Amino acid sequence: MKKFLLLFTFVFATLFSSAQSEVMLQGFYWDSYGDTRWTKLTEQADELARYFDLIWVPNSGYCEARNNMGYMPLYYFNQNSSFGSEAELRSMIATFKEKGLGTVADVVINHHNTNGWYSFPAETYKGVTYQLQSTDICRNDDGGATLEQAKIDGVELSANNDTGEGWDGCRDLDHKSANVQQVVKAYLDYLLNDLGYTGFRYDMVKGYSASFTADYNTSSKPSFSVGECWDGSSVIKAWIDGTKVNGTPTSSAFDFQFRYRVRDAINQNNWSLLQGNASDAGGYPLAYQEAYRPYAVTFVENHDTEYRSSTAQQDPIKADTLAANAYLLAMPGTPCVFLKHWLNAKSDLKRMISARRLAGITSTSTFEKLASAQLYYVVKTTGATGSLICVVGKTPAAYTAPAGYTKVCSASDYIYYLDDTTAAGWDAVETQIAAEVQAEKEKEQQFTPHTATVYVKAEFTPVYFYIWDSNNNTQLNGNWPGKQPATKVIDGETWYYQTVDINAANYYFNIIFNQGSGKPQTSDITNLTSDKYYTATIADGIVQYTDVTATVDVKSHFTPHTSDHSSRIYNLMGIEVKQPLKGSLYIQNGKIILVR
Repeated sequence: MKKFLLLFTFVFATLFSSAQSEVMLQGFYWDSYGDTRWTKLTEQADELARYFDLIWVPNSGYCEARNNMGYMPLYYFNQNSSFGSEAELRSMIATFKEKGLGTVADVVINHHNTNGWYSFPAETYKGVTYQLQSTDICRNDDGGATLEQAKIDGVELSANNDTGEGWDGCRDLDHKSANVQQVVKAYLDYLLNDLGYTGFRYDMVKGYSASFTADYNTSSKPSFSVGECWDGSSVIKAWIDGTKVNGTPTSSAFDFQFRYRVRDAINQNNWSLLQGNASDAGGYPLAYQEAYRPYAVTFVENHDTEYRSSTAQQDPIKADTLAANAYLLAMPGTPCVFLKHWLNAKSDLKRMISARRLAGITSTSTFEKLASAQLYYVVKTTGATGSLICVVGKTPAAYTAPAGYTKVCSASDYIYYLDDTTAAGWDAVETQIAAEVQAEKEKEQQFTPHTATVYVKAEFTPVYFYIWDSNNNTQLNGNWPGKQPATKVIDGETWYYQTVDINAANYYFNIIFNQGSGKPQTSDITNLTSDKYYTATIADGIVQYTDVTATVDVKSHFTPHTSDHSSRIYNLMGIEVKQPLKGSLYIQNGKIILVR
């Protein structure tokens, strides 16, 4: 099993003292509820673990809203989110850990949502009740609007102003508060030592003093920490320095200026901009600076910069994303690959990551510019075991590599060369990738169209099914809250159900059980492609659901159909099975059966 190299130790004197070779995947994009479903990521564990050491996933806490990315947190200890249930989350993290892939939690503690202006929910964990209070809200929250309302309502806020930048979307927390510190530390301990996360990605760290990140990391001891300090390099470096304990930083940070260099080079069609000048806006990227290179988490796109919609275009890189990633994965720092890029160009990215690893490139590797022009840029990075030359731009073939280097992979906008000795290991890389491509093709070819029926036994009425699919989020039951489904009595019990046609290998649908508009509901249940059985109850104003498919005697519920293909049996992924196992669920003639 691949060993996971820790970026962090509790003994801060050794933090980042040696070169780190991790490659991270941002395992989500905006509204990635299907692709980032915990169960779907779990299914990809073997493949992901072969190429990544860390995977950063969305905030996994319950936010009391469907299709919620988690950046307005309401609950810390309720882990039933828009991406799946707590049980599915635990299974994913445990599976990743078993294969050497560390899971990074998205920690949003700058601000917190409320029920009303000041009311935070109480949560009990291991017999202790944790609850934020109105006195935990910064006195200057929401530009002073919260204080004005608090005076009218006779409510007390904190006596302290915010120690960082404010954000009007939620209540800004006063991290000087002993209660805030107690709740946050309990939450971080829960993420690491109960759920099994490896480390943290701290959201909006400019919203509170960096010293609190140092305090929280000292208390919780994560194996990895990165802060989102969205600013120029001088501000990011000051934030990293602000996390020091005994003279050593306790967190890395995202290298935003690295991203902007790549964006500008591509969008302005001038690849010499990758080098830039120290006087450029934002300053040199951290990855370019030897002293801060070990703390630089580099990236070229994330959920905040990507294209979201025609009304929220953000700041996307508009072309040459292969070149962007080629430069990212050839350079020092800890590279973070964006999920959309991974899904769209797996084979190329696998080759880039493999070349990086063969050369032994780490967060502290050295690099030198070999050529710089408007149409292409060339950099050589020297790793622990070899060297890699990366050519990116509109005309990468115009560059001639020096003697002693072998071209190992390329596309229209990039070329990778490894030194001849290191390139001797490339055949094994190509063999592995070819096998993975063939396996994907076979999986697609083996798909069989079928139907998928969702059943729920609910201890409440009325019951509505809100359903949307992977085809541009098409609503299958109309607008929210959807429709009341049909019912079927099975073994004397009433089950609500609805059937959906699954006509393509990459097609899936998603569902929310609810009581109607403004009434209790489940979190999103996504990526459904086969029959599922659930039970649903209401607790604390939330519809809680449990997947009971494995415990239901499905075979007794249906009368087998006869057809020319009635003898064929498929697993729940639509792949034909020649020797089904007793006690397992399969698809036969479009229905789920339990093999006895």
